[in-house]
This record gives sequence, structure tokens and C-alpha cells, in this order.
Amino acid sequence: MTAGPCAKRERTSVLAERKREIALVACVVVLLVTGLAGAVREVKVIVDDEVISVATTALRVGDVLKQAGVELNEGDRVVPGISERVYGAATVTVARAVPVTVAVDGRTIQARSTGPMVKHVLAQAGVLLRPEDRVSPGMDVGLTPGMQIKVIRVTSEVITRQVRIAYRIDRRRDASMDQGKTKVLRPGVEGVREQRVLVTYEDGKAVSEKVLSSKVMREPVSKLLAVGTRNPVRTLYTSRGTFRYRNSYTMLATAYEPGPRSCGKYADGYTAIGLKAEPGIVAVDPRIIPLKTRLYVEGYGPAIAADVGAAIKGHRIDLLFETVEEALRYGRRWIKVYVLEP
Repeated sequence: MTAGPCAKRERTSVLAERKREIALVACVVVLLVTGLAGAVREVKVIVDDEVISVATTALRVGDVLKQAGVELNEGDRVVPGISERVYGAATVTVARAVPVTVAVDGRTIQARSTGPMVKHVLAQAGVLLRPEDRVSPGMDVGLTPGMQIKVIRVTSEVITRQVRIAYRIDRRRDASMDQGKTKVLRPGVEGVREQRVLVTYEDGKAVSEKVLSSKVMREPVSKLLAVGTRNPVRTLYTSRGTFRYRNSYTMLATAYEPGPRSCGKYADGYTAIGLKAEPGIVAVDPRIIPLKTRLYVEGYGPAIAADVGAAIKGHRIDLLFETVEEALRYGRRWIKVYVLEP
């Protein structure tokens, strides 16, 4: 079935009406654009804490900034964007980027950022942080020109290690050895302690340790030393010869003769150990100088400890002379007595 002449005329009329509407809209758009391009508007530009008023016919933010004499540096942020259109009494804000340095993972990043805080710089630089990492200065610190930002990578691990336990040194006095001499009677053995330790690293360098557990695997064994207490051998040079000795005493000396006047009515001419009583015999306190000990008595000469006496106690010595007169002449005096080596 085909449309009649009336239907064809109706469709042609609708199409014509649509074309007239499109043409009308196009004319309006052209008129608006032409009008906007030619209209003068006042735009405020805020930059470097200063407000600049610009009377302009420019349509784009970038052209407005150029007209205002504002030069942009790398990293500066413009709101609205420099390619966006300017409508009516607009305001354009320029946030200046400040130069900062970021040290991270062994490298240095030179950056310019509008921030406003350290965390924004790190985000712009693509620096990813772990929860343990530290940032100096803090993340919420405001940016300043030339600021140096350091990211410290913090890691930790638990290690097991063995630690030596030092042995102590025990000393035993030994009178058969000279002073200053020592002898090892038992060698020392170090102990071993096993530890579990939490080690914390900053940028790969260990900065702290925390012992989590500790267990002794082997107890230490002390070292045993024999320490000499005996006086060393020394040499005594006298007019009567050279003598070797270890010990000497300062003693109160008296004198006696072998007869009854000094030794009593039972004097028989022999000493307490059975030696003939004659010069060179001395009486001593056996608790200080054992009997039969060879001596050198200052001002008297070589002698042997072969006698005792009721009054000879402690650091006293009684020197035997041949006569009472010699004994009386000697009297009492302080002398040096040397204990000679066998």
C-alpha cells in the first residue's frame, strides 16, 4: 500500500521545520561565542600571596596568566587548569612549587612540589612506605624551600646465635713457687649460650638488638692457677762472702755465753739440738725461724739456729759468744737477720 500525496507533503513539512530549528541553534551559538570573545571580564589571579586583577577578553586560563605576566615554574599548580576556559568574573590561583630533596633507597630525588606537606611530596615521587619505615622530618610537616627529606627503611629479623661465656680464674697460693710465678693446674673452658635475637636494621645497618630467649648449652669450667708466694732468691754481699737468701727479719738481738751464768747451773756446753755451744750458734723462736736453719746475722756473721731460750720469743734472737764479757759488750740492738738458702 503506498502513501498518498497528503502523507508525502506532511513528511516534507516536518523535515523542513527540523532544519530551521538546527539553523537557529547554530546562529545562537555563534552569537554567544562572538559575544564572549569580544566581552571584557575582570579575572583575579592569586599568586605569591598577591592578588592581581586582570581586565581581559581571553578565554583560556593560560592566556589570562600570560596577560598578567605570571610565569609558571616546573611543578606549579594552577586552579583551574591552564587549558580550561574562563567564565565571567573568575579567580585563578597559582600555587608555587618549592624545591625539596628526597633521599631514599640509596638515591637522591630532586623534586618541586606544592605539597603542602612531606607526605604529599613522597606520594608525588612514588615513594611507597612500609609501616615500620621512618620519615625525617615527619609526614605531616609543612614544606619549606630546600627541605631535605629522608626516608629510613626499617626492617627486622629474628636470628639464632651462640655466645661464648667467659670462664673465671681461680687462684691457689703455692709457697713452693716464687712470687710472680704461676702455673696452670687446670685449663679453663668457655661455656656456650644460645640466644634468639630480634635485630632491627635501618637502611640495612643493624641499629638495635633485643634478646628474645637465652639458653645455656654448655657451662664454663674455671681456670685454676697456682700462684707463687715465696720470696725470690736474692744475693747478699758481705765481707765474709756472698750469700743467697729469700727472707729476712728485723729482730731484737741479745747475747749469751755457754756457761752457767747465761745458761743456768745445768749448762753442759751443748745446744737444744745437741750441737756444741760455740760462736755461730744462735737461739731463736722456732715458730719464727725453724731450728737448724742457716742464717746470716748482721754484725755477727754466718750462724745456725740451734738453740732456744725462755726469753727468746717472737722476733728476738740470742747470739752466742765465748765469754761473758763479750756478751755484755754486745748488749741489745736491732739487727737484720737473713734466712739463707740451703
